[in-house]
Formats: sequence, C-alpha cells, structure tokens
Amino acid sequence: MTAGSAVREPREVTFGPSFRFGTLGGALTFAGQAASAFAGRHPDLAPPSYLPTMDDVAAAVADGRLDGGLLTSETSNTACTDTFARLLRGDRLFVAAEIVVPYRCALLARPGTALGDVTTVGGHGSLRQCARFLSAHLPGADVRMHGQNSIAAAQEVLAGDGTSAVVGTEALGERFGLEILAHDIDDGSTGAWWVLTPEPVTVPGADHLAVLADGAGALGDVLAPAARLGLRPRTVTNAATGRIFAYRYLVVLATTDGAPLAHHVLDELGATGGAQLVGAFTTGG
Repeated sequence: MTAGSAVREPREVTFGPSFRFGTLGGALTFAGQAASAFAGRHPDLAPPSYLPTMDDVAAAVADGRLDGGLLTSETSNTACTDTFARLLRGDRLFVAAEIVVPYRCALLARPGTALGDVTTVGGHGSLRQCARFLSAHLPGADVRMHGQNSIAAAQEVLAGDGTSAVVGTEALGERFGLEILAHDIDDGSTGAWWVLTPEPVTVPGADHLAVLADGAGALGDVLAPAARLGLRPRTVTNAATGRIFAYRYLVVLATTDGAPLAHHVLDELGATGGAQLVGAFTTGG
C-alpha cells in the first residue's frame, strides 16, 4: 500500500477449519467469551488454542504457530489498549477481523466471603473496566493485575484465606465454585477484539481499514483521500516518536454506509504514499 513499504497487498482469507487461532487464558476468561462470539460468526472454525499471556499470543502469531490471535483492541471504559501500542511500535501484526462483546464483569470470592472481608482484588485487563465500582465499594483494597490471566487469579482466590476476590466471568465462578459477590460491575463496558495475523489479509465483505501514518503530514494524506473515497475515521490514536510534536498515528476507517470496500480504495489510498495498511476487515458482535 505504501511505496517502498515491506507490507504486501493483502491476500484474501476465510475463517474455516484450517485457520489456527488462539487467545488468552481459557474458555472461562473474557478472551474466551470473545472467542466464543467470534466462533459463533464462523461456525466452521476449529476450537481456539489458549495461551498464558497476551505476549504469548502475539509471539505465536508472529512466529507462525497461530494463523490468528484474538486480543482486545478497544473498550468503552478505557479506550485503546496495548494491542494498538503493538501495531504503533511496528510489531508485524495485521488486523483480519473484529468482534465486539460486552464484558459483564463479576466480583468472585470463596464461598462465605462477604464484600467487607475483601482486602485484595485480582484479575487481568478487566480490572480497568471496573475501576469505578472497586473505588466506590472497596476503597482500601489492594487491586492487583495478575501476570497471566483471570483463571490463574481465580485459582489463587480459591486457595486463599477468604480475604481476596477476583474480577472474572460468571462462568469462571461457576467452574471453580466461587461465590458471586456482585454482578455487572463494569458500568456496561463493551470490548472490541481484533484477530491479528502475521501478514496482511482481507476478508470477503471487508468494510473497515486500519492504517499507520508517520507524522501529521502522512495523517493528512490518509484522511483527505479517505473522505473523498467515502470512508470516515472511526478511531484515531497515536504514539510518541522521540521527537516533540511528532507522532505515529493508527487510524481505523469505515465505509460510511457499511458497504464493502470498493476494489479501487486500497490503490487510491496507497497512491498518496502516506499510509501503511495494517488491516482490511469486518466487524460484528
């Protein structure tokens, strides 16, 4: 898409039984919840692989062990996530699909634990979605991000002394016999999850683009022709470059009417020389 770029024109991919994808933790995590929603849209998919950390997922995509890795990209409560940061810093990852799902976080503890007994709260990225609840109801609690995922955090709560709790899915509580101290503690938070691939791909009916732009001039080279081509900016975020007032931008563009991208769009955007394609995908939830 960009002259002189190492990024090739995307090949078309379908999400079928041969597509190896994976995500964080296990089926009972919020990542597992998103994987289930993604599989619901692509019923021929093989079951996902589950890895201990987000870094493990990204590494498995980069080295070819996975064809796609599912990682959260944006949330309604905390905006863009570390996944955007990975693309902004130049990790060789590309967006192939997006799934949007509600979190519905629960606060889980050992049976017999009361909310007032809790002095430590564990969990993973979902802790950020529940900051208001935790601040209001457990202001003195030590809130700790687990180094792996919410399943590992739940196991520690189950083995603990009854003063710890974990933020997780209700299914996680059922599986480990944990008591639900509070339901839906995330203020209705919704998460978008990206399926990331090791090379540029596009899917049938793609109506979103993700592009990188280095500097304000390059950003203008993306946004001006995008408007002419019937694309609107959905998300724009940036990262520092080490130079004052100079940023690298990641822009998500969507067709204004939800129609699939016209074939000439990539060629016309690429002709500006200001954009590097990192995704052509559909979204759903």
